[in-house]
Amino acid sequence: MKNYILLILILVLSCKKDSPKTEAIIKDETTGLKYEVLNQLIDVELNDDSLMGINKDFINNYVYNISTKKIYLENKNSNEPPPPPNFGINLEYDSIFLQKDSSYYIQQDKTLSNFRFNKNRIKKKLYFTSNEELYKISQIKSSDFWNEFNKRYKDKCIRTFSVPFFTKNKMFCIVQYSISCGPLSGGGNTAVYKKIKGKWTRMKTFDMWVS
Repeated sequence: MKNYILLILILVLSCKKDSPKTEAIIKDETTGLKYEVLNQLIDVELNDDSLMGINKDFINNYVYNISTKKIYLENKNSNEPPPPPNFGINLEYDSIFLQKDSSYYIQQDKTLSNFRFNKNRIKKKLYFTSNEELYKISQIKSSDFWNEFNKRYKDKCIRTFSVPFFTKNKMFCIVQYSISCGPLSGGGNTAVYKKIKGKWTRMKTFDMWVS
C-alpha cells in the first residue's frame, strides 16, 4: 500500500513538473506584416498631414508613438453607444471584415495585448515615445502637458499609428492614425488598407477629426 501511494505521489509530482507554470502566449502570425504596414505608412501619411489642418512648420518634426488599440466588434444587440475613436477602433462587419470571421478577430485582438513594439524593425531612424511615457507626462500636476512635452521632445509633434489589425486573408488591415502639435492643432482618422501589388493602398477613411 505504501509503495502504491508513493507511486501516485511520484506521478503527480512528475505531471506538475512538466506542466507549464504560466499560460502559453498565443503566437502572432501577423508580426512581420504589422511592421511592413507601419514602415510604408510612416512614409505615405506624411503627405496627408496638411489635410488635417497641421501647420506646415511642424512637418518633418515628429516623435512617433506606435499604440495598440482595443478592437470593439460590432454588436447590433447592444444599446450602448460606441466608444470615441481615441479609446479604440470600432470594427463594423462588412464585405471586407466578414462577420463569419469574428472568432478570428477576437483571437487577433487578444494577441495585441502581447505586442511589444521594436523600433529596430522600423527602417527610418526616428524619435519614439509610448502611451506610458505620455501618460506620465500628463500626470505631472505642476505643469501643463504640452509645456512638459516640449521640454522633453523639443517642440515636436506626436504622430501616432495604431498597430495594424488584419482580415483573416491578410489582404486588408485597419489602422488608426493621428497627429497632434498642441491643444488646438491636431487631427486623425481611421482607414482601411488593401495590399495591391505589394503596396498597402488606402481604400476608405472614416472617423475623421480635426482640432
